[in-house]
Amino acid sequence: MLVIDLERAKVTLNETWNEMLGSWTKTLLRYMYGDDVSVVANLNEEEQTTTKFKIKGKYQDIKSYAIAVASEKEFLDAFKEFGEGHPQTMAKRQELRNSVADFERTTGLKWPFKDED
Repeated sequence: MLVIDLERAKVTLNETWNEMLGSWTKTLLRYMYGDDVSVVANLNEEEQTTTKFKIKGKYQDIKSYAIAVASEKEFLDAFKEFGEGHPQTMAKRQELRNSVADFERTTGLKWPFKDED
């Protein structure tokens, strides 16, 4: 089971935790894309799924993380579909930057990916 513990990451800020946050986020993005990963939604607690992950922390931290991950995916989708300079891609890039800034402000953690111009 993949466990993302934002509270523990805040307590032990170091290079290893930053790398782990990046790795966890990449794994979540792979699950979101689902090209080569089998993802099953578990709507009934008694049913088991093959993909398991848990995000732990304060509500605001988890919410800002979820929004940032979703923004990362939306930006990557726009980049893939429209290309770098397209207005929709640029709009998604700005949304991503805003989400990342909110995540960093809310959690005190650095977002593990950098948007390069």
